[in-house]
Parts: sequence; structure tokens; C-alpha cells
Amino acid sequence: MSVFDQDIDKQIRQHQQQIAELEQLKKDQEKKIEGIKEFDVVIKRLCNQNALTEEELYVSRSEQIEGWLIAMAKSEAPSSIYTNLKRHFEKTIARDARKGDKKAEKKTSTLPKPKLAVGTYRNPATQEKVEKIKRNPRQLDQWIEEHGLQVVRTWKID
Repeated sequence: MSVFDQDIDKQIRQHQQQIAELEQLKKDQEKKIEGIKEFDVVIKRLCNQNALTEEELYVSRSEQIEGWLIAMAKSEAPSSIYTNLKRHFEKTIARDARKGDKKAEKKTSTLPKPKLAVGTYRNPATQEKVEKIKRNPRQLDQWIEEHGLQVVRTWKID
């Protein structure tokens, strides 16, 4: 046997050992997957027996779940659930911030107020008269707010 043959035999044994380790990992993974499926069935059965929803179960475990997520944040390679939740909340915060800006814009509208033609207006319910010369008097603005511009327009008497 030459030196080359010994190296190849050594590599074959190393690869066979790696294959054996990978096959064991595969068996362990299949066992875990079965355990997770079984766990899901048990949780659903317990929830049904105790008239609980899964949401109520999560709420009851909220402190533990929160602690678990915070611990993941400190780890070097957090789980995908942590990354997905982080991305989700970043988007939500950004969207809420944009909505807040839009709400502020709505409060300070630059649109002109509704305009009515110059003249005298009479409220048919109260028989009150208001004269508009240039700007809407307060009373006229109140009527517009209460009844709408289209209705108040019909109250013009001259």
C-alpha cells in the first residue's frame, strides 16, 4: 500500500463518520418535529377541556414569552421569530408616525372655508336672520356646520 492509499482511506473514514453524525442529527430532528406536533395536539386538547382559547393561553404566559424575546435580543444570532417581530414593529412604528403627521395636517387645513353669496339668510326653523356682507358671520358658520353648506344656501332671501 502506498501513502496515497492511506490518505484516501483516512478521508473515507472521516466522511463516513460525518455521514453517521448527519444521519443521527436527521433522526433527532424528526423526533423533535414529532414532539412539536404532539405538543400542538395536547395544547388544543387542554384548551378544549378547560374552555380556554390559545390566545388566553398566550396571555397567561405573556411574561415568560416577553422574557424569552428579550433574551433573544441579547443573543448574537437571534431566532427568526425575533427578527420577524422586530421588522414588523419597525414597520408599524413608521406607519403610525406617518399617520400622526397626516393627522396634524388635517388639523391645520389650508383649504378655504365654504363661501356663501353676499345677502341675507333666514333659518326656517328659528326664523333668525343673518346678513352676510364680506365674511360669514359666526352664526352663519354655525348653521353651515350644523346643517351643511348646501342646505344653508337655500335659506338666502335676497
